[in-house]
Amino acid sequence: MFVPEVLQNVADSVVGHSRITVLRPWTRLADSRWTLYICARLSVPECGTIPTETNWYLVFDPASVSVTVFPSKVGGITATHQHQSFNDEGPAALPWRLGNPCLNRQAAAFARVAWAGEPKAIDEKIWWHLERLLVWIDAGASDKLAVPGEPLELPSGPGQTSFPVVGFTSSVDDLQYWQAMNGQWGWADLARLPRSVASYGITAFHGKGQKSIRELKWGRLIAAQESSATALWIALDRLPVVAPWELPRTWAALSSYLETVGVDLGEVLVRSGADRRHRTKDSGPVMMLLGFPLSYTIGEPPLRYHWLAIDGVELADRRAKKNGFRANENTRQFIDRSRASLNSNLKWLRTVNWEPEEIRARAGPENVVPSKRVLVIGAGSLGSAVCENLVRMGLIEMGVLDADLLDVGNLTRHALGMDAVGHNKASALASALNLIMPDANVTGFASSFPPTDTEIAEQVRSFDVIVDCSGSDSVLDALSMFDWGDEKTFVSLAMTWKGEGLLVFTASETSFPTVDAKESFADFGVPPASLDDARIEGIGCWHPVFPADASDVRLWGAIGSKAILRAIRSPQRRCEYFRQGVDGTVERQDA
Repeated sequence: MFVPEVLQNVADSVVGHSRITVLRPWTRLADSRWTLYICARLSVPECGTIPTETNWYLVFDPASVSVTVFPSKVGGITATHQHQSFNDEGPAALPWRLGNPCLNRQAAAFARVAWAGEPKAIDEKIWWHLERLLVWIDAGASDKLAVPGEPLELPSGPGQTSFPVVGFTSSVDDLQYWQAMNGQWGWADLARLPRSVASYGITAFHGKGQKSIRELKWGRLIAAQESSATALWIALDRLPVVAPWELPRTWAALSSYLETVGVDLGEVLVRSGADRRHRTKDSGPVMMLLGFPLSYTIGEPPLRYHWLAIDGVELADRRAKKNGFRANENTRQFIDRSRASLNSNLKWLRTVNWEPEEIRARAGPENVVPSKRVLVIGAGSLGSAVCENLVRMGLIEMGVLDADLLDVGNLTRHALGMDAVGHNKASALASALNLIMPDANVTGFASSFPPTDTEIAEQVRSFDVIVDCSGSDSVLDALSMFDWGDEKTFVSLAMTWKGEGLLVFTASETSFPTVDAKESFADFGVPPASLDDARIEGIGCWHPVFPADASDVRLWGAIGSKAILRAIRSPQRRCEYFRQGVDGTVERQDA
């Protein structure tokens, strides 16, 4: 078999290595990947799960130029350790198990050899993984894969995939409550995320007999969903992990572990099964939720209460029977208790804390948004872009006010789609925003400003931040005349003609300083609107269309969103003019 020179050079260079031996030369698989079968040796004393010599398959994928290392089914490790995928046996056709060590991670265990990053050259990349594998097995055998001060990685278990996923909210306040519930059990309701695929949110917890004990706070859309699944919860005092670092694989293993922390799983299943049989609907599988205090950093006190989930838990219903036994309650309890000793595999589900700061972790800690209620006046193209940004950034308590209907022509640069055509812009945008994030709580007001409806006017006064995206001088005048009741943070955003710039005015006062805003805008010498190059939309009464494309709107929506955050964090009178150059750069001027 022809082997690419770069791969053969790697195999040749392994010859004579004190800790690595090639057991079989490079082999090409049917999917064009290449494998190298090797033996790796410890440089430290062996442990119960990592012997002195272990066999591995190094897999090189030319398509992605990626390297992955898997333990061999013959002579490889069988347990799952920290920084390793669940070490399942995998398909029978594969000669390796699925528990590839996480060698790409910048962990403290690897910092001792001062690796800075993965090389790009293929031969160097492969050797880089081999060297890290040697460090990984030494650290695993020495119980040093998890280093105090590092972020904690939850263990994996059989059946876990990206989806289904179960989300929950858990704040610092929840920790104390659930720690006091240690050893107890009850029920939970789960709602399916609208239009999602196999994604659920825990909405409420109940005690025995379905007595409500804890409701989780969600955004408007999830809160309105009917329960679509039921779960049995058990509160624990620690993470249910089996050494070295995996979730229990079978019911018997889970039962054995829970016994060590004072929980009789068989008894819980007996009592919960009997409790469910008192309900009208007592059939069908349920999930099981295991809760425990969790620290995000190894060696530090717990900060949150976390939940793990198991799918497909069968409890005997009122019609359950067993051959050789009478069809009575004692038999049904026997069926439930016997499940705890089964050797059948558990199916663990992925669970995620969807607390606001958790789901926005990608934004970075420096971008944590203050908790404010924001009203956006004007749900046009700029307003829709700004609203979408704000919700994704964490300003989830929002109102949108606009009296107009969405037309097809608006779709060229509006955040909404065809399903919203003919609907009120504010109401349709609010519905779309509530679909964006699980914590979004947006209300649409089908009204112009100022609102003539006293109830809407009162709700408008309740917001902390008032953002004008109407682009209308008459709205600016109305902002100054409206009785706000107390001090507000005002932000006015207006695109200039053809989308060449953005005018921003902010203030924190009891009424909007319209005169100052208009004078400041005028001082910038903004290019005037020219109807010579204006276009009309359709046939009929000549009405010019504001000329700007979607990229202009998105650009100014992003800059305007950041201006809103600055105004919230540092409230003061400020006037700025952002102007787009012909080369795409943006210049900023202060008044």
